[in-house]
Amino acid sequence: MDDYEVMGIGQSEDLAVHFALFADCDPITFEEAVKQSKWRKAMDEELAAIERNDTWKLTELPKG
Repeated sequence: MDDYEVMGIGQSEDLAVHFALFADCDPITFEEAVKQSKWRKAMDEELAAIERNDTWKLTELPKG
């Protein structure tokens, strides 16, 4: 992260402190999310809401 400036000129705080800010980020992919129970629960709740609100329709993929 040499090209990422997080401090003003003259400040010398350790960059490791700033990396800690990213330690608890939300998952990016389904594979990451499905490993954690809180995200599986969130996905289940979202699917239940979609079904309850009748805002989806199951279709078949087009050929190819």
